[in-house]
Amino acid sequence: TVKQIRKQCDVPVIYLTAYADDHTLERAKITSPAGYMLKPYQPNELRTTIELALHRAHHDRHMNESLRWLATTVRCIGDGVMTTDRDARVTYLNPAAESFTGWTRGEAVGISVTSVIGLESGATGDSVGNPVWKAMTDVRTIGLEDMVLLTKNGARRLIGGSVAPVVDDFGSVIGSVLVFHAVAAAAARPHGEGVLGEAMRDMEGNLGRPQGIINLCAWCKRVPDASGEWYDLDVFIAERCSMQFNGGLCPACMARCFPQSGGPL
Repeated sequence: TVKQIRKQCDVPVIYLTAYADDHTLERAKITSPAGYMLKPYQPNELRTTIELALHRAHHDRHMNESLRWLATTVRCIGDGVMTTDRDARVTYLNPAAESFTGWTRGEAVGISVTSVIGLESGATGDSVGNPVWKAMTDVRTIGLEDMVLLTKNGARRLIGGSVAPVVDDFGSVIGSVLVFHAVAAAAARPHGEGVLGEAMRDMEGNLGRPQGIINLCAWCKRVPDASGEWYDLDVFIAERCSMQFNGGLCPACMARCFPQSGGPL
């Protein structure tokens, strides 16, 4: 009965029973009851148990709602997010991380993080040690700057990001969170890039490189200014630098907009 109640309604359940044998108790435990009281009981004890059950149910609903918001945000953001346990085994990948690495979450969970991703220096091409272990050992955030990520199929992708340890209330490290994003090839400055790379560096030196973080809505791709007013991303950028945007359609959108003729008349 309790299984059906919990399946159909999110309400706390308290057992009030004369049975205290181990078998009955084990059966009750798997239904996660809010309380288990034995007869005979005192009315005040029952009231206290009910009050505590209702309070805990309210708290659990609030926590679950917050977790759902957080989980949806992590799934929607463009940065790759990977979490590990204290032994540096993968426990989660968001869709962006799956796309970056070529691994699905089902394939990667339980595997050592070094088996899922390999890291090289973008400047020298040398293999980089495991930043997850370093972050957990030193109990500090480790930056991933000028790095090359080796994907499952052997491709190399320039990334930036960071690794942070996850610490419980007692100060013990229980895992880590790795967040990374793609970096433009010109910004990574690989070793031996040649004349074109030097020209890009000169242009960057003349124009400067914007620094900091811009809040970007993961759904509509709009950004706020200092006053809190939200703008389309192209308008926001054009008003703050000399860069302008030219309208048009990419080949994929052209095919979707004009599927029969292949383009406008």
